[in-house]
Formats: sequence, structure tokens, C-alpha cells
Amino acid sequence: MLRSLSVLLALHAVFLSAVPAQERELPGAEPQVGCFRGRPLPECKSIWIVEMQAATPLAQTSRTIQYPDASEDRREEFVRVLQWNLGHMVNVGDDWGIGGVVTLGTNTERWLSGLEARIRRWVNPHLSIEAEGGALLSNGTSGGKGATAALRFNVRDQGSIYLRWDMLRIPELTSDSGVFDPGGTQHGLSFGVGVGSLPALVGTGVLGIGALVLTALILGLAGGTS
Repeated sequence: MLRSLSVLLALHAVFLSAVPAQERELPGAEPQVGCFRGRPLPECKSIWIVEMQAATPLAQTSRTIQYPDASEDRREEFVRVLQWNLGHMVNVGDDWGIGGVVTLGTNTERWLSGLEARIRRWVNPHLSIEAEGGALLSNGTSGGKGATAALRFNVRDQGSIYLRWDMLRIPELTSDSGVFDPGGTQHGLSFGVGVGSLPALVGTGVLGIGALVLTALILGLAGGTS
């Protein structure tokens, strides 16, 4: 019996050593406020959301642009984007969390492209399903505003895939050169992948370093030819 007890204690020690310290449940410990990588109660009371994501359109509506020479062109509003979500979430029970994010993006008229509320359903401590929706401030190239909604599958707050619907109301416009844009309501369905918490910071840092290196190369080439 003593031998069996020793074996069980040894296996328990091995199990604990294989689990990161921050993921062990400590009896009586207070939930952490402001977890950087989200986990459900009783580990995390609230969570910081830091995500980097890329999305590409799957399907979208279009409109006809008319030029002064009577030629026409079909324009699609939604393009591939690289975005960052920054926000906060509170676990309101063992299975649910609510919060919100602001979205910053590229290839849009404005850097601030969205404000969304988000609700999370914890499947287990490492997997969650999220629904979000809110205002789309700019996710196209013509200055429209509208609405957005998405369904996201999230793994450990470090990786995610999602489907997103976007709607923009484009104002009617005739440019100084006589180009007529009829505007109207444009819809788009996009697929995206994202990383969160530490991977998002690492990815952002790599992009920043790459941008600095590219800028230095361009400036060096420009200086060498002058």
C-alpha cells in the first residue's frame, strides 16, 4: 500500500510539473484581474484583448462607377485588411464573458475602423466561441460607415479563425473630374485568421522591424542614386 501511495504521489508531482504555474487552480485563490491570456473563472475575472488578424473577402456586392467618357467600371468596396483588436472582457460566470474591442486596420480610409461588443462562450478552459457586432467606421476605400458582425473560434486566446459580415453605406458622389459614384449599401463576407496575447505582440514587433528595415533600404537606395 505504501508503494502504491508513493507511485500516486510521484505521478501527481509529474503532472503538476507539466502544467504551467499560471494554469494551476489554487484552492481559495482569488481570480486574477486583467489576465493577458484569457481563461475562464475561477482563474481570470477579467481579460485584456490584444489581437492581430488578417481578413480576405469571400463574397461581396459591387456598384457601377461612371466616367466622363461614358465608360463604366464595377467597383468592389471590401479589400484584404490587416487589423488589430484592443479591448477588455469580464467573465460573468463559469461559461460566459462579455466585453468590447476597438479595431484598427490597414487598407481603409481611417485607421480606426470599428467598435464592437463581444460575447464569449467558454467550451473549456482553452477553447471558446465568440460572437461580436457593432459599428463599422471604415473598412473600405470610399469613406462609408455601417455595421459589422462576426463569429469567431478561439484557441487559448492565442489563435483564432472567424467569419465576418460587413455592411457599408456609401454616399453618392460626383468628383471634380466628373466621375460619378452612385454609392448605396455594400455588403461583404470575409474569412479571417488571427493571433492573440503574446503571439500578437511578437507578430506586431516583427512587422514593425520589417517596416523599419524596408524604410532604411529605400532611403539608402534613394541616397545612393542622388
